[in-house]
Amino acid sequence: MKRIGLTGNIGTGKSTVARIFEILGVHVYHADLQARLILETTEVVENIAILFGKQVIEYGRVNRKALAEIVFNDAPKLETLNSLVHPLVEMDFLKWCQQYSNEKYILHEAAILFESGFDRFFNANILITSPEELCIERVMQRDSISREMVLNRISQQWSQVKKQSMADFQIINDGKTTVIPQVLNIHKAICNL
Repeated sequence: MKRIGLTGNIGTGKSTVARIFEILGVHVYHADLQARLILETTEVVENIAILFGKQVIEYGRVNRKALAEIVFNDAPKLETLNSLVHPLVEMDFLKWCQQYSNEKYILHEAAILFESGFDRFFNANILITSPEELCIERVMQRDSISREMVLNRISQQWSQVKKQSMADFQIINDGKTTVIPQVLNIHKAICNL
């Protein structure tokens, strides 16, 4: 089984592209979703309260919005959060892979694949790119947050140009270029690796 990374900055359309691969029968590990589930475990909630204060805990759960306001405005605190969550996501992913060992390939979809070093687990990586202004509009509408908050989150990710040099495949999701044919071409290429 080949492991393929699927990444792109916030608002580039990772979830949409992942769904297309799923329609093709490819199993997708959604790292950001799994990280949210991991944030709900008792041990992690307790550690978050110790590291970031009880004000980010409501009714025994992490208030992700309150936590995001802290970490996306303080790079060392974001690094602390990532050092807590990323190893747990890594273990969860490796366990998840075991059930799909007979598949041709699986996808691991994550926003900060390269930044977190997860790309080391993969045979190839796919990068989705979009114009930054389009990404900002998508995220503002999707998450009902301000432009400033979106720009703050974008600033925590590597530039698309930097990621392009690390990617094996690229999907352009600019609202003009058709995405499905690009996915089909990559799917065929991966199956022939």
